[in-house]
Amino acid sequence: MREEKVFADLLYLIHNIIYGGDWKVFGIGEDNLEMLLKGFDEGSMVLILGHPGAGKTTFAAKILYRNCRSGGVKCVYVSLAEDRDKFLRYMGRFGIDLDTLERKGIFEFIHMPTFAGKDLVESVTSVLSAKIVSEGFRVAVVDSVTPLLNALTTDEARSYLHATLYNLVRSSQGLLILVADLPYGKETVDLRGLEFIADAVFVFKTRVERGLITRFMEVRKFRGRRIPIVEIPFTIAEDEGVRIILSPPLEEIPVLTEKPAMESPCSELLWGPMPRGTYIGVVGKDAPVFYTTFKVLLDLALKSNAYLALLSFRMPSSEMKRLVHHIAQSLGQDIKSVEELIKFEQGVNPSIYSCYEVMGILRQVIDRDPDILLLHGTEMLYLYHPSRYIDRGLRDLALYARRKGASIVEFVSGLFSKKQLARYSMIHLINLDEHSKVVHTVYRHVPIIVNGKIVGAEPRRIYEEELLKCIKQM
Repeated sequence: MREEKVFADLLYLIHNIIYGGDWKVFGIGEDNLEMLLKGFDEGSMVLILGHPGAGKTTFAAKILYRNCRSGGVKCVYVSLAEDRDKFLRYMGRFGIDLDTLERKGIFEFIHMPTFAGKDLVESVTSVLSAKIVSEGFRVAVVDSVTPLLNALTTDEARSYLHATLYNLVRSSQGLLILVADLPYGKETVDLRGLEFIADAVFVFKTRVERGLITRFMEVRKFRGRRIPIVEIPFTIAEDEGVRIILSPPLEEIPVLTEKPAMESPCSELLWGPMPRGTYIGVVGKDAPVFYTTFKVLLDLALKSNAYLALLSFRMPSSEMKRLVHHIAQSLGQDIKSVEELIKFEQGVNPSIYSCYEVMGILRQVIDRDPDILLLHGTEMLYLYHPSRYIDRGLRDLALYARRKGASIVEFVSGLFSKKQLARYSMIHLINLDEHSKVVHTVYRHVPIIVNGKIVGAEPRRIYEEELLKCIKQM
């Protein structure tokens, strides 16, 4: 994820060099949303409306931070609620380091006293005018604008918003972000006509489903842009803040064989060529799925010097670690050398997260840039969440991982349906034959072309004994 942020910042700086610092578009701050909506035009007023705790303040701060840090423009955050120390500490948890920008003199936090009625309106207006007109601040946030609107009648509010705030931001060619509160259980509130004047309107909503919180961002308006999707699920992630969960465009997904394949003798016997970006579904219907296959996978990682991420929905990371140590010893490998290949290991209880939160966690793991993500115990997801959400989410994860060049090996017990095929590039079924012998049958969902030859048109059928013999010879 850190590399993606650096890349986004680099693009921002290149644009600045080419156009001599005369920015036509301000960044949105969230990379996936940036690709969807292409940023804010200069002179825009943005409204962020949302339920308490839905993420609207974090989103506003992230927009400000991206433009201040990468574009080098001066930014001011006017708060009518939180004080400076609390706000900066809270944002720091999401990787929004405003304290550093403040020391550089390009960010300022202003906590406004809560005056009564129109005195508050005049005070906020005076501060914004001074910062934008006199001191050259290009991005300003007012959080929250609700007390200002409540102090005015509808006609007064419309006049104030249009004649004062909108003209202020238009004349400065800056970006003004207004945060407003939405009561729980409501989809809208009287904004005194603000939604008509704003160039973009985002609504942050929370829903409680089966006792779990799910967050959605609704793009109600975005002037000058086509909005291909209106309601977008998102999570609030540590060191990142607001992260939307979108399926990557198919045109951005590389050909599966574009990058060099990972290889080892036993993986070649079992799976054949394994290009980076492959998604293998290891499905055990009436036989154990994990131990022998994981031996093959660990040997593949060692032979290819491939980094692993381990995530289980069944067992804690400590148990996963013990299992890895045992398999490493059985392969005659040094445990330390194996541990050096493991970038990340975590046990996730799917009963305490919504489906979208789970998918957000998985994308964060992919952002750690492992070569292979091992997903263990996926059947537990179906125990707590509707299958259509799981299958869709993992299909999108498959595309996301392939775009990043990461392979996924998913271990699932007792479950196999045609909907799972949408995410698998390879299906590895483990069954017992009529003599109770374990047999591995591997199909490529879509054959691939390697060195001018079609691979995977016919299934592979390997007995456990053959695999164990191969492992013994390693």
